[in-house]
Amino acid sequence: MSLRIIGGNFRNRLLKTPKGKQTRPTLAVMRKAVFDILQSQIEGAHFLDLYAGSGAMGLEALSRGAQHVTFVETDREAFRCIEENTRLLEVQDQCTMMSYDALLALKKIAKAEKRFDILYVDPPYAPAAKLRLLQEILSFLDTHPVLNPSARVFLEEGDPAALKPNSLALQNLVFIDTRTFSRSTLHQFRVL
Repeated sequence: MSLRIIGGNFRNRLLKTPKGKQTRPTLAVMRKAVFDILQSQIEGAHFLDLYAGSGAMGLEALSRGAQHVTFVETDREAFRCIEENTRLLEVQDQCTMMSYDALLALKKIAKAEKRFDILYVDPPYAPAAKLRLLQEILSFLDTHPVLNPSARVFLEEGDPAALKPNSLALQNLVFIDTRTFSRSTLHQFRVL
């Protein structure tokens, strides 16, 4: 499958994608919507791409002016694709690669006192497992200083959505909205 950067300096550049069903690329219409939302915040931002897959979301962020992207991915083939894509675009010096489980990566990031302006989360798991992971990630983000003030958090899942954002007891994350694109749902949060 071929995947292209849809905007910015690397517009129309092809990306390598992992084979198999371990990862699922984010739809172009959803990527466009996310970066339309972020257009005034992306310049100079630090972007965290959890469950990065091919790295398309983080590379799109760099293409549109983000300063640095941290990719978190455990699948070996996907990790190699991200490494190859960063070489193809010559952005290795703007990238950090982490081959850890997402929650372990978040713990390491918190311990290292790194902070991000934008976080994109898209775990490629079955709905029940994905719901539990999304809830655990939101809970961790709500109680640990990984995100800068006013940071944006985007969570992608299938449609119909299993996550009910309004029912979550969050103190530092504010639910903004949920949007549906084809067979995918996008939840957006902001840090207080």
